[in-house]
Amino acid sequence: MTAIGLLAFDSSGGTLRGQSLPLEGPGSSCSLRLRSLPGASGVHLALTNASGLVLRAEVAAESDEWVEVEIEWDAGGRWSVASAGRRVLLLPAEEANAPLPPLRPAIKARQLDVALLVDGTTRAGATALLSDRERWRTHAEQLQALTTGLTTAMKADLRVAVIAFGDGPLPAASAPDLRPAYHLDPLEPEQRALRPSDPNQLHSRLLALRPTSGGDFVDALADALAACRGLRWRNGARKLLVVTGDSPGYSILRPAPWGSDAQVRENDVDVEAAALHRLGVEIVTLYHAPVTEPATFELVRPFAEHARAQYLRLAARPGLCFDAAAFDPAAAVRALTSRVPALGRGASPGIVGGPGRGRKARKG
Repeated sequence: MTAIGLLAFDSSGGTLRGQSLPLEGPGSSCSLRLRSLPGASGVHLALTNASGLVLRAEVAAESDEWVEVEIEWDAGGRWSVASAGRRVLLLPAEEANAPLPPLRPAIKARQLDVALLVDGTTRAGATALLSDRERWRTHAEQLQALTTGLTTAMKADLRVAVIAFGDGPLPAASAPDLRPAYHLDPLEPEQRALRPSDPNQLHSRLLALRPTSGGDFVDALADALAACRGLRWRNGARKLLVVTGDSPGYSILRPAPWGSDAQVRENDVDVEAAALHRLGVEIVTLYHAPVTEPATFELVRPFAEHARAQYLRLAARPGLCFDAAAFDPAAAVRALTSRVPALGRGASPGIVGGPGRGRKARKG
């Protein structure tokens, strides 16, 4: 009998290892019940035998969702994977198709690195958030409370970076309100460094950010995420990136509605989020829903829905995506200090367990 295993987490979510499958050779099948990792968008199946990897597959799933999977090894030696009502993608076994490694939040760390990424073009009605000084002051206090509360809860040494993103100028645009004041602010990488900051210093740094026009709907969020890859995140620190705004970034797989992006883009939000995940950076998002009049609601709705969906997708897990209008820093601190075994992004190895594991049927 050829032993077949599945690379998956044990029932506690702690260890990724080979799990023995009840397959007795060609002509057999089995049923598995797997839970997707928090933050994952699917379950990645990697089947192994004594010679190595024999099959990869991805089963679509929501974050932290149980999935029933049927695996069949037919009499001809061919493999099939099915899950009722779900998209299943079979992949070559090569390492290039391996999932992203799980991110394990360093909740016991005594160092905390936080990058605050602010949408300088965030809009409430027709007024940029950074232009509404009272509203921005209130939100800056919330960001300060989040950072201070998490630092206190972790008893950690804090370093903070504060970066605003705008956009590049529109091609052939001459009107002043279509020419952004900046692409990224600060412009120079060395000025965007993570550095020690007490609550008063952090508040001052936030209030010093300038508003800018974004021109079109899609702004430089992907470029800002790429810039955060270059921050000198400390080894062993808890790494946190907080994105606050309403402007989406460029995505090649999930583009914004037609006509909302007038520029050629270099970076992609999903690629950059995956790269930050590899670095161990957890992303928190605060989405500012636009204020609209009834007459313009239907016009604005598809754009707002696209941006909201992107902010939800960027967050390390759904519980770390917040509605800015109802944002409670203390609740966010509780969410960030709650224990999760590991975080996935994209399709990630599942957690075994639950009814259904080990059922098998011999095909004659």
